[in-house]
Amino acid sequence: MLSMAVILFLGILSVYDIREKKLPLWLLLAGGTLLGGVSLLEKEPAAVLAGCVPGAVLLLTAAALPQSLGTGDGLITLAVGAAWGVTTCCRWLFLGFAFAAVVSLWKLLVRKEKGKEQIALVPFLFLAAIGECII
Repeated sequence: MLSMAVILFLGILSVYDIREKKLPLWLLLAGGTLLGGVSLLEKEPAAVLAGCVPGAVLLLTAAALPQSLGTGDGLITLAVGAAWGVTTCCRWLFLGFAFAAVVSLWKLLVRKEKGKEQIALVPFLFLAAIGECII
């Protein structure tokens, strides 16, 4: 049930990220609060907090290197980490970044696009979440 909520959350955010390359804060906070709250009902608070560590790392990265990653990506990872736990969250992030890397390489090598263009990360995280649920 919680995995379906994560996939729905990421699916909705993917549409925003593809269209506008930014995410609505109200939706991030509402979805994150809902996922975190349900997670606290199902898991120990220490496990939920540990799941938030990858998101905290991404938030620090976004603050230190603003052009590399968006704050929304860190907030999404906080919510998903709280729901899925640290191990699954790290595996999901790795898969999402791998998908994004493959598409970025294709854009650079095959389509000959310039390397300064930003890509929407959330759709790749959405695909990774679907993959995570299948595996």
